[in-house]
Amino acid sequence: MNQNAAPSPSEAPGKRWAEVVRAQGLRATRDVLRVLSVLESAQAPLSHEDLMRGLLADATGCAIDRVTLYRVLDRLQHVGLVTRTQDSERTFHYALAQTGSTGFFECEQCHALTALPEDPQLPALLEQLNARLHQQGLNSTDITLSVHGVCAECEESPPAGKPSGTETAKR
Repeated sequence: MNQNAAPSPSEAPGKRWAEVVRAQGLRATRDVLRVLSVLESAQAPLSHEDLMRGLLADATGCAIDRVTLYRVLDRLQHVGLVTRTQDSERTFHYALAQTGSTGFFECEQCHALTALPEDPQLPALLEQLNARLHQQGLNSTDITLSVHGVCAECEESPPAGKPSGTETAKR
């Protein structure tokens, strides 16, 4: 099994994550396994607060200390199982590395993050960018795209006093 690969869905969730975590040299504690389970079921990267709520709503219903959650996330990120991205409000969001997208679209109004759609040309473009950086003596460790705009929901219902993009275009 690839050490950074997500476990296969046919295995029992706790057992499969425990094997992956141990393969990375970490202890498969209850909190580590719960965090991975919540991230696995998430549709988008989760903030620390989102994770806290998700952990309260999981099958155990047990709270987790805020500092413990930060430490678990740090360890999981360090071994490459979790990726971290920062939005324009400087809030960190976490996702499983296997499902982590190359980039995200961030709505400028509601600040929701959405993974960018997969594009077969994108990896080649990012490699080209990385090669140019390397030519300049810069060695990147990670490249993440950040696209900003307005999501469909906010476009349909703009904040009070602000016209939507379509209304502005009609003027």
